[in-house]
Amino acid sequence: MQRTENRQIELTKTDGLSPLQKGYIVMAGVLFIWSSFVLSIRGIGASPLTVADVALLRFSVPMLILIPYIRSRLAVIKKVKVSDILLLLLGGLPFLLLVSLGAASAPSAYVSTIVTSTPPFFVAVISYLFYRQKVSLKQTFTLCLIVIGVMIMITGGRAHISSEMLTGVCFLLAAGGIWACYTIGLKRAGLDAISLAIITSYLSFFITFILVVFGGLNSNVGLFSLQQALPFIIVQGIGVGILATIGFSYAVNKLGPSNASVMGALSPGLTSLLAVPIYNESLSLIIIGGISITITGVIFSSRV
Repeated sequence: MQRTENRQIELTKTDGLSPLQKGYIVMAGVLFIWSSFVLSIRGIGASPLTVADVALLRFSVPMLILIPYIRSRLAVIKKVKVSDILLLLLGGLPFLLLVSLGAASAPSAYVSTIVTSTPPFFVAVISYLFYRQKVSLKQTFTLCLIVIGVMIMITGGRAHISSEMLTGVCFLLAAGGIWACYTIGLKRAGLDAISLAIITSYLSFFITFILVVFGGLNSNVGLFSLQQALPFIIVQGIGVGILATIGFSYAVNKLGPSNASVMGALSPGLTSLLAVPIYNESLSLIIIGGISITITGVIFSSRV
């Protein structure tokens, strides 16, 4: 009997995946969702939906799915400071609007690289200016790599940059700064993934809805079909709103923040590759070099 039980335990250890392997698998799925987020934002211009419509879908889907969890998380949510909630809300509608404005005139490689790579730089700057946290020499080096990589991508070896492209880059840089504020709020609030999703989804939905009702944002609700909205429901609502939020939290728990951040840094490269067949975008050696330097900077910054 004892031998049978021992044999079953050995088979479970051999056939089952380790927590580390599960973490890597989940993080790989999160990477594809993040890349799909950028690609779907690029696709708004070719669809009958407006940014406000996508935002309503993005926040309403997790809002409905998370209804059963509200009661158990209410006590935790009530303890969050108003200032921290405001920081968290920056990662909702404001971030989505800025990314969509940037994506309207910048290729997917620029959108993904700038939005995902510049937050560590902005976090360091904000922490130094407002929280008096010193920046070490190693941190300065890694942050310089990020800036250099982005600058290489922006210039692209060209003497002249169009005003349209420059405007798009400015929106993307602003989105990176907004996301940095969101991550600071996330650290200060100390919420679990579900509580975080409840706060951002419910409040962001109602803010978007009010802006649409009073004409602050344009909406084409009623002018598009469910089939046309379905890709955004899957990617933005289910993918980004639920799976990526919970999946990244799970990956951090299994892999550790450093390893999860290293994998997350690969997102710009994956997005750029996927954009080639989907949007027929080209990747020059200079852009590839800029992405590589930026990714290196992000990876090193997570190790400091």
